[in-house]
Amino acid sequence: MSKQSRTQPERRAATVEALLRATIQVLTEGGYAALSTRRVAERAGVSQGAQQHYFPTKNALVFAALQRMVEELAADARATPLRAADERDRAEELLDRLWDLHTLPVCPAVLELLNAARTDPDLAELVVPVTRAGLLAIHEVAAAALPTYARSPGFPDFVSVAVSTARGSSTLAAIPGFDDLHPAWPRVRALLMGVLDTLEPAPVR
Repeated sequence: MSKQSRTQPERRAATVEALLRATIQVLTEGGYAALSTRRVAERAGVSQGAQQHYFPTKNALVFAALQRMVEELAADARATPLRAADERDRAEELLDRLWDLHTLPVCPAVLELLNAARTDPDLAELVVPVTRAGLLAIHEVAAAALPTYARSPGFPDFVSVAVSTARGSSTLAAIPGFDDLHPAWPRVRALLMGVLDTLEPAPVR
């Protein structure tokens, strides 16, 4: 379908989609500090006037792009079942997925964004709900994949700690020279599994 034959809602959707994809690309390449609405508009192939019409500020653009990315990652996680039949093996597979998630190319920019939100209340108002939605999706997937472990009162805390551990470990792993200062992911995963093994499921009533 040519641009001329598309309806106005279709053109609007295409423009928004191009801007959101371009935002993630620019974030991945240069980080939050280097991101500008002009650069995003150029990457998306749209005018800056069109960009400002849909997303009047840099933060609004970043929020929308991250929200879309989290929604897509959550949908993919829900639609892709864990392969292992044994529940403990599924737990290891789930931890590996957390690692893969936190080693995506865009993750360093997301961490930069979280750090910027620490001293920027306006940015924090946008980042917190997106981060919360992502964490809730991880907890939902984990509980569905590991129903026995999920019966333990400590399971939600375990999942949150596993997410934080994957985030921190992946950050250090990306820094040259940290190899001998931090254990590799297989060792970190084994330690997390040791914690998981200490959880006692609540009795079924």
